[in-house]
Formats: sequence, structure tokens, C-alpha cells
Amino acid sequence: MLAAWHAGADDLPAGTGLWAAAALVEPDLDRLAGDLARPGVVGLQVPATALATPARLEVLAPVLAVAEAADRPVLVHPGPAAASGPAAAPAAAPAASAEELPTWWPALTDYVAQLQAAWFAWHVAGRRLLPHLRICFVALAGLAPLFHERLDQRGGRLGAIDPGVFYETSSFGPRAVDAVVRVVGVDPIVHGSDRPYAHPTDPGLGDAFAHALFVANPARLLGVAR
Repeated sequence: MLAAWHAGADDLPAGTGLWAAAALVEPDLDRLAGDLARPGVVGLQVPATALATPARLEVLAPVLAVAEAADRPVLVHPGPAAASGPAAAPAAAPAASAEELPTWWPALTDYVAQLQAAWFAWHVAGRRLLPHLRICFVALAGLAPLFHERLDQRGGRLGAIDPGVFYETSSFGPRAVDAVVRVVGVDPIVHGSDRPYAHPTDPGLGDAFAHALFVANPARLLGVAR
């Protein structure tokens, strides 16, 4: 399946990029390096569940290091989540009836929590392990940067803004984007969408911000000269 995925990059329309994928159990690092060198492949994608804790990030670090060595970015997206629709009652509560979860449930619960955990794992251990890697968290990292005040209260510290960490906007609008910008600044924010679930939108925060969001910031993330 991975071979078919990467071979598909050859058939993409001009200007369309593909994010490489790697086996997370017994990864083939040489093969990944070759996949990242394919025309049309822009970087490596990994599920947030694979770096949900600093220890998991350390296990994944050799895979991420292949992207770092190739000067390709890493895109962190949600991993497996609880299915929406009819859900079986928990085994610990046999008297409970099956529950119907809304279709949006994973996107607002599991996905957000996964991205927050991955962002905090990177905050703790990522830059130490991978000093030159460019990494992008989708969906504004589940709004994890907004927890910096709670982080301070609980004994942690956000520290200096990492110029190699980017935040893709996904389904978020102007209020969420503006809130994250107030913490990490404009430079790390890159435009994205949840197509086909949601259409891409312009948050409407001005021409200068639009240029950064749509042009300058993605170019720096992807390592494309502008």
C-alpha cells in the first residue's frame, strides 16, 4: 500500500504535492529516503498518535531524522480515533445502551487531543532530538499554544517561539487563527483545509496576513524559494 501511495505521486497534476508515508513498525529508513527524493513528494506525514509522548517521539526520531536529513518538512495529522455513528456500550457498563455519536465527534475530541499531546511532546523533546527539522501541526495543533498560561501554572514553560514549528489552519476561522497568532506570531501560520469535509477559507485578517498565510509561510515550510 505504501508503494502504491508513493507511485501515485508520479500521476499527480503539475503543482500538486504528495506527503510521503512510512511504516511505523519496523520502518525501512532507506526506502523512506528514496520516497522523499521522488519528484512531487514535498515531505513526510506522520500521525499524531506516533508522537503522543516524549518517549514515543524518541522512538519515532530516526524516521523523522530521515526527513530532516533530506531537508523535507514533517506534517503531523490526527491518527486513528473512535468511530462516529453507533458506538458499543463500554464493557464496564453492560446496562448502558449503545450511543449514537455525531459525525463530527472525532474531529472535535480525539483529533484535538491527539494534536495537543503531539505538540507538547515536541515541546518537551522534539527540538533537542531534531535540531533542524521543520514540522507542521495541522488544525493549529489542536489550539495547544493557547494553553501556554496553564502550562506556566503547572510548572512548564513555553519558552522562545520555535521558528521551525508551523501551524496549518484546517477548519479553523478568524477567531482561532487570531488567538494562536497572538501566542506564536504570524510567521508559523500556513493555510490549509479539511477538504472534502470543509472548504478552504480566507480568515480575512488583511492583505499582509493573507500573503504570509498563502504564500510566504508555506514557502518557508516547504523549503521553496519565493
